[in-house]
Amino acid sequence: MFRIEIIGENCLYIKTLGTFPKSVAKRFVKEFEEKTKNYENFCTIIDNLDAILLDVRSFNIILELLKKNNEKLGKAAYVISAHNLPLDKEIEILLEKADSPNRKIVHNLDEAKEWVGIKDIIIGKE
Repeated sequence: MFRIEIIGENCLYIKTLGTFPKSVAKRFVKEFEEKTKNYENFCTIIDNLDAILLDVRSFNIILELLKKNNEKLGKAAYVISAHNLPLDKEIEILLEKADSPNRKIVHNLDEAKEWVGIKDIIIGKE
């Protein structure tokens, strides 16, 4: 499960829960592309604190999205619990293959906000 929220002029907050099966990954890509289509550049905080694992069948779907957005991406912080080593490793491999220095794994929302350069996470209306 996921939710994508606009939290600033060109910044998104993405909350993920549980696993990320292929059907959810496809829906996520569609919604993400819709929300970012008018942005020349953007930053994201991906809150994976309540995520379990990335479904293996979803890996390439998400990887293609990341690669496609390398040029538009300002910075992205992937928040992962320090206690979820399998997800940490999955995201590490995903980010390595996406080949962008603007993506970083962090372990709390304060680190994420600092990395992307925002002070507060304020959910705004679309």
